[in-house]
Amino acid sequence: MRTKYLALVLPLFLAACSSDDNALKVTVDDQITTDVENVALVEIKNPEQGLFQPGQPISLDFTINTTLLETEHVGVTFMAIPKDKVEQLKTHDNPEGYNLGVHYIAQLTPGEQSFTAQLMLPNQEMPSGEYLVAGYVDSARSIENEQDLEDNASRGHESGDFTTYAQVTVDSSKYHDFVMDKLVVGDGYALFPYIGLRETTSDNAPEHKEADLIGHFDASKFGSGVNSANVSATITINGETLPVHFWQEGLNHYDDKMHIEFKDHEQSHYFPYDIAINGVLLGKLQQAYDENADSNSFELTMTLEDTSEYDESNTANNTLTIEVPYSLYKNEVPDDHPMADELNQVAAQSNAMPYPYAARAINDNVDTSAVVIKGQDSLFIMDMFVNVYGDKSKVAVVPLFMSSLAYANVNGGRASAAASGAFSLYMFNQSKSLFSVGAYGNADGGAGTIKYGVNVSLIGNSLIDESHTLEALNKSYGLDWEEEQKLFSTTFTIVIVPISVSAGVKGSVGINTDLKYEDQRFSIGGDVLTASLEAYATAGIDLLIASGGIGVDFLIISDTLSAEAYVDISNVISNSEFIYGIDVSNNMKAIEGEFYLWVKYPGYEFCCSFPTREATKTLYNTGALYDKTWQLVNYQDTLNFAN
Repeated sequence: MRTKYLALVLPLFLAACSSDDNALKVTVDDQITTDVENVALVEIKNPEQGLFQPGQPISLDFTINTTLLETEHVGVTFMAIPKDKVEQLKTHDNPEGYNLGVHYIAQLTPGEQSFTAQLMLPNQEMPSGEYLVAGYVDSARSIENEQDLEDNASRGHESGDFTTYAQVTVDSSKYHDFVMDKLVVGDGYALFPYIGLRETTSDNAPEHKEADLIGHFDASKFGSGVNSANVSATITINGETLPVHFWQEGLNHYDDKMHIEFKDHEQSHYFPYDIAINGVLLGKLQQAYDENADSNSFELTMTLEDTSEYDESNTANNTLTIEVPYSLYKNEVPDDHPMADELNQVAAQSNAMPYPYAARAINDNVDTSAVVIKGQDSLFIMDMFVNVYGDKSKVAVVPLFMSSLAYANVNGGRASAAASGAFSLYMFNQSKSLFSVGAYGNADGGAGTIKYGVNVSLIGNSLIDESHTLEALNKSYGLDWEEEQKLFSTTFTIVIVPISVSAGVKGSVGINTDLKYEDQRFSIGGDVLTASLEAYATAGIDLLIASGGIGVDFLIISDTLSAEAYVDISNVISNSEFIYGIDVSNNMKAIEGEFYLWVKYPGYEFCCSFPTREATKTLYNTGALYDKTWQLVNYQDTLNFAN
């Protein structure tokens, strides 16, 4: 008996010896064991929740067993199929099931491995009833030498064995759920005007157009049929909670709610916001601020509000609260401000303090958020704006603008004006200083001279750096840059496919500034900074079985900073007066459009066909909330020192 058995297996043994890919072990006993390259689906557990609805997420625990394999990039496909049609998984090219998604396994290891797959019932009509969820390991056939493909799939239902299936019930009635996933304020830091700089009595929507808080939130929507919601927000300070107001895109004002639309159900969406606070809330923040404390903070709470006729499945996940440190700007940038270095650098280029001491405006007719300081023989007007637009882990831009005008009644009068702007660009949590421009002039009435300077840099390279002292000046500067620049790179994994991305900007940046000094009248003006920048990216696939690319129709920022300032000191000696004016406005549109990656890869449909699947990773799909024009400073007057 033993001799006969050995005679039968000996040819198989000799054949196996000729292959290094397979290991066959034979003993002289009646037992024969084999170790071959293989991966098998061992078990899919039933979820704790048994009843589901279309569009609802589903979490499944499953176990696989691996022998002699350490393959990377293995996907496990899951399909829900009516229980009475489960036989189609073997007999039909296109079984009447519903694709739930793919779980990605980065690395197989020998023995049993357990995982939890986060899946989604499709947002489409599914008949109510009992379903089986089946799985298939290595759905893209990444493993080249696997010996047994039968145990890759769910099996055994013919004999009543449902170990490798999850059993669920589907109810096709209406289901939807909103989830607030993430809430971010700019760089995580807020700055507000110091006491006396802005009114603190209004309790309605603010009338000013300059944002107090810029940021974004990520939110998800599950289920079909309900695709929109409202968002409200509050600030809590010293135990008191007050509402804030959102900029209304296209309506040119602030209001108490923000309306959002979800374009897809299966992913988290990015929503930018622009918030202003009213006078009463500003007063509360000023009163609570402790200059001697190590830190001051408030709570920002944002809530998704269902406006549909249907009951939401779970409202407990609609709200997020974060703590936001804040400061009142004074004569210096707070040391703990995330952008302290950039703020100080731009201010130093323009020979001005970034946050001068705030003072009450000269008269009640001044409608500006600028700092206005009047001394007995001096005047100083300045405003600075900086904020973060976008998500730094995706694409974000940080524009920084500063304009100032100053006069001192000494030695025949001295006057100065400055305007500057800069952009820092962030992609994939990496940053570059993209463009900066500054122009300034200092006029000396007694000497009849002016010192002026202009500096322009692009991606770290100085393009203009000029400074002179003259008796007369009439000079214009024009500079335009337009090209594509690849600045960043990273790798994303989409389903089972790694895709490498190189990204940067394309577009144009320009400066158009006039400097004039004649007959003791000094002026600076023009479009100090114009920019129109779009995201530019390419993609490559590292996996030979797949293909992919990138879709970019995405505006990073479109901006024009216009500044006009003049000082006429020709009448200082004769009439003890000077005439001055400053007008600074900004038009900005930021973070708009779609920016996504896509891959095509083979996907197994449980039977005989291997159609190509396509998957996407959306970085942005958003309208431009930041789309408005506002005046930073608008002031003209005659100052008489004889009065």
